[in-house]
Amino acid sequence: MTALVLGATGLIGSQVRAELERRGMDVVGTSTTPGRSDLAVDLTDAGQVEQLVGKLEPEIVVHAAGISSLAEAWAEPARNFEVNATGVLNLLEALRRHAPDARLVFTSTAAVYGPPEPEALPFTELAPLRPASPYAAAKAAAEVLCGQYEREHGMKVTVTRIFNQVGPGQSPSQAPSEFAREIALAEAAGRDRVEIGVGNPEAERDFTDASDTARAIADLAALGRPGTFNLCSGRATSLGEIIRLLGEVTRLDVSIAARPDHDRPADVRRITGSAAKLEAATGWQPRVPLGESLALLLDYWRTDSIRPHDD
Repeated sequence: MTALVLGATGLIGSQVRAELERRGMDVVGTSTTPGRSDLAVDLTDAGQVEQLVGKLEPEIVVHAAGISSLAEAWAEPARNFEVNATGVLNLLEALRRHAPDARLVFTSTAAVYGPPEPEALPFTELAPLRPASPYAAAKAAAEVLCGQYEREHGMKVTVTRIFNQVGPGQSPSQAPSEFAREIALAEAAGRDRVEIGVGNPEAERDFTDASDTARAIADLAALGRPGTFNLCSGRATSLGEIIRLLGEVTRLDVSIAARPDHDRPADVRRITGSAAKLEAATGWQPRVPLGESLALLLDYWRTDSIRPHDD
């Protein structure tokens, strides 16, 4: 069975590729960077996408590509929409023409739910979409496109709304990786202590290890059932707790400094989700404890902190 993983060098895509290969599939990976994957493909180029799909005629496709940085999406909203929405349309159209029976798993985001009312948590898949950032709006638009192609053309399209992730290789534009990198740099500099600045240490998010996320995506690809599934742990953890857990696996004295100026547009106090639908469909549950995920992330930065990092 041939699987195509778009964005195969990213945090999620690299883990999905490894998981599908463990399950015996022939996997072709793409990225936008030549030499970092099997193929360099620009999803905003409809011709490139059609040529790729027409050549491979994959049976499973995982779309894990695109702009994931909120800061980048705010800075370049038009480019963000072109990549994260129009790129998905290009893929759907190519699949419709050349691989209509393929199973597509599209990685969306919990950000499509927008700022929650306290009584709305944990989010289920039935919660209304209220995207509050260019990034979330583009992902919501892509979800609508996925639903349209599933209904109008009978395509097998599964949408995953992914909550916050942790894992080696995570971009420092994401809070856990930013914190781990600061600690690794302080260790490398021979310092005894480090102060981690964070916009709101009490802000809570729902974190899942990227390898658990990849396992869920592979389960859904095997299932081939159209629909939308939350992918989350179901537990809320504060950013302050993330820093505390990192502090348990370093010799440094780690302290927290609240810096409200670090808050980003559309940041909210608490987000958590329910993965009950996913568990009912596949039996999936998260396996990797958060502390273990963070320890692996810190180890990654201990070996990678002296090299430039590609976001």
